[in-house]
Amino acid sequence: MTIRLTPHGQSGALLAICGFDGSGKSTLEERLSAHISPTRACTPAWAPSEWWRRDARAQRSLFGTGTGRELPEQALLLFNLADCHAHQADTILPALNRGELVIANRYLFDMVALFEARGRTQVSWIPEAVADIVAPDLCFVLDGPAEMIVDRVVRRDGEIPGKFDQDIAFVERYNSALRRMAGENGLTVLRADADLDENVQTCLDALHAKGFLAEQNDR
Repeated sequence: MTIRLTPHGQSGALLAICGFDGSGKSTLEERLSAHISPTRACTPAWAPSEWWRRDARAQRSLFGTGTGRELPEQALLLFNLADCHAHQADTILPALNRGELVIANRYLFDMVALFEARGRTQVSWIPEAVADIVAPDLCFVLDGPAEMIVDRVVRRDGEIPGKFDQDIAFVERYNSALRRMAGENGLTVLRADADLDENVQTCLDALHAKGFLAEQNDR
């Protein structure tokens, strides 16, 4: 699916990092922030936010936890879309307007991959519903072996039977959807099992090439 997003037209820059939980998004974000913040204002923007995911029904539907009643997939998709728009209005656009470099930990492509992995592969109205979401200036997708990603999650959270982020088959479906979207939308794929310094430098080089960073951030 080609997802046509809106150029933000602001003085700042938007870098998105996508990938499954445990693929290394937060570690990459932290390293990039450490490199960038000495010479340019840098704002982290985590998604999704928690305003709706704390609800017992959302917890039951997304994570299989608690005693809430499960929500229809359509409702979960609409909550996710509302969250994307609210996060953009409240966090991303104000920072871009201030001329900051925003590092988005997860982005719209993650949401689409999640629902594809859950079996929602033919939602025809998605492109129109996301048309007003701003396009990242750069988007990096962390892709790696599902077994490695699940192992990282289990070591972090402990083994939780039935949890979707500890299901190797689910992670494989998610990664497959994200890889396909990367190819269809010109996103840059990084190996989650690659050397972290190499991935950091790849991102910094791309930011330099776009003119978003000063030369002090070179090796």
